[in-house]
Amino acid sequence: MTQLARRARRIQWMLPAVLLIASVLLRVKDSAAAGRDFDGLYVIVAGQKRNEDPNKVFQVSDGTIHVFKDTPLGTHTPIGVVVTNKEYSHYHLRFQYQWGTKRFPPREKVIRDAGLMYHMVGPDKVWPMSVECQVQEGDVGDIFAVFTQVETTVNPKNKGQYLDKAQGGVPLTLGNPHSVSRVIKDGTYEVEGWNTVEVIVRGDQAEHIVNGHVINRCWNLKQPGPKGGPEWIPLNKGRIAFQAEYAEVQYRNIEIQELPVEEAKGKGP
Repeated sequence: MTQLARRARRIQWMLPAVLLIASVLLRVKDSAAAGRDFDGLYVIVAGQKRNEDPNKVFQVSDGTIHVFKDTPLGTHTPIGVVVTNKEYSHYHLRFQYQWGTKRFPPREKVIRDAGLMYHMVGPDKVWPMSVECQVQEGDVGDIFAVFTQVETTVNPKNKGQYLDKAQGGVPLTLGNPHSVSRVIKDGTYEVEGWNTVEVIVRGDQAEHIVNGHVINRCWNLKQPGPKGGPEWIPLNKGRIAFQAEYAEVQYRNIEIQELPVEEAKGKGP
């Protein structure tokens, strides 16, 4: 286990869990049926108004968020996100995911894809401005700067792959206010069945952990300035969202533990 992984394992959850998303969503489903707003979460589905999900992209069963649970194969289904109302800044987020068997056009013949988006800011849309911890077969833990900017360290021989500074990684800044940029993780640790993903965020810094392995880190998270660029301004808080993207997937045991606010280091490790 790497030094980063050992340090991540030593992080203690100092307060009771402040949010268990799956159980909250159960109450959300009941209130939505009565025409009231979501309690703690809301849904954005492409082509629909906020909290409108006529195709039942998101459902809850036994405390599990089930994406495309009853969607028939071959359906041209919309994509979307389920989002926290609250913004978070310093926290330890942990969840489990498991793939289903169904895939939908236009991705019915390619690897299954989903994701966890954090520090989501700006207008609700698909996809929203944020930083993403990728959830995709073989690529879980990749960083996606979704219309945002991040700094990290990468393999000098492969500048698309994360490598810790202590292991020879060199600095890289990536991001564009009009596109999505990506850095792949330094290892693949997914297993069949349920996988555990953790994202530890401290303001403008984040670590991605898959099944106990720290495999990606970024810092100096930024968003476009008021005019949409070229100026960048700090991105140190935002909402959290789980994706539905043309593949059946389940999310469960979703917990977020807020952490004490620390002064941002700014330049990573």
